[in-house]
Amino acid sequence: MFRMKELREKRGLTQNGLAMKLNVSQSTISAYEVDERSPDLEMLVTIANFFNVSLDYLIGTSDVKQQITTSDLTPEELEHLYEYRQLSNMDKEKV
Repeated sequence: MFRMKELREKRGLTQNGLAMKLNVSQSTISAYEVDERSPDLEMLVTIANFFNVSLDYLIGTSDVKQQITTSDLTPEELEHLYEYRQLSNMDKEKV
């Protein structure tokens, strides 16, 4: 499955080790990783929670590992974020 193998390897887990953590078989993990089988939504959420990443990151639609909610930020941080988002891509790279 999209980023699961990468996340598993970064944690130093084998397929069997991850399978035991998620309460599935090693063959299920293997099938997810080679895209022979897709996990249902409940399993996707379980995997994302296990690796502490967003679903979007897990499935590859975002490079942001965790979504930030506005309640996590101070008003000053929100202002900086707003200003950053107004920058061009080249200026963002400079920052």
